[in-house]
Order: sequence, then C-alpha cells, then structure tokens
Amino acid sequence: MNKYKGKSNITGKMILKARLEKGLSLEKLSNKLQLLDVILYPNDIFLIENEKRILKDFELFAISKILDINIENMKDNIK
Repeated sequence: MNKYKGKSNITGKMILKARLEKGLSLEKLSNKLQLLDVILYPNDIFLIENEKRILKDFELFAISKILDINIENMKDNIK
C-alpha cells in the first residue's frame, strides 16, 4: 500500500480536530455523511483520523463540507 511518510493520509488529524471542535461523535459524523450518500462507518472515520486508512476524494469533499474545512488549507499538512 502506498504511504506518505508512513501515513495512509495526511488530513486525518485536521479532520479529528474539526470534528471535536464541532462536538460531533464518530457516529454523528457517520450519519451526516450518509445523508450525502457517503458511507463511512464510525470505525472508518476513526482509521482516517488516525491516518491508518486511505481517504478517497469524494469522502474528503463530503467530510470537509460537513465540518466546514477549507480543503485548500489541507495542503499545509504536506511537509
């Protein structure tokens, strides 16, 4: 599996921070994603946040929409 500096994604920590700031549980975020036709179970989100699961582009767009994350700011995670 391809990894960047040992990580499966570089946005997980930003997603975790935004989710906690919004006061959303893994389950609530999962439910909101389902309303956008994106199926991510709470464990999937956990793995994404801990940089253990690859994040697909449509998943990233849906998560960023729900958590009000500017995707352009995510490029700062590449170092």
